[in-house]
Amino acid sequence: MVNYKKLPPDVYYSIKRSLTEDFILSQYPAYHDSMLESFEIVSIDGKVSVYYYKDGTLEIQGSDANPTFRRIVKRTNSLVSKKDYI
Repeated sequence: MVNYKKLPPDVYYSIKRSLTEDFILSQYPAYHDSMLESFEIVSIDGKVSVYYYKDGTLEIQGSDANPTFRRIVKRTNSLVSKKDYI
């Protein structure tokens, strides 16, 4: 699991837009009052869950052994300045 703190909505939406270029996102309703959005990416390698909260926290859940998870985290890191959000 990887967390990014106080991520502005415009950065989150640019990450989400970037992910839609390579993956099919399965959008789910926010299951908690503090959550704005959640979606999953299912691949041959396994499932990756992404949650974006009202406080700006972006949480990416998956297995470190999953190449899709590692690719998503690498892409997210390239779109945000890690020192500002981790």
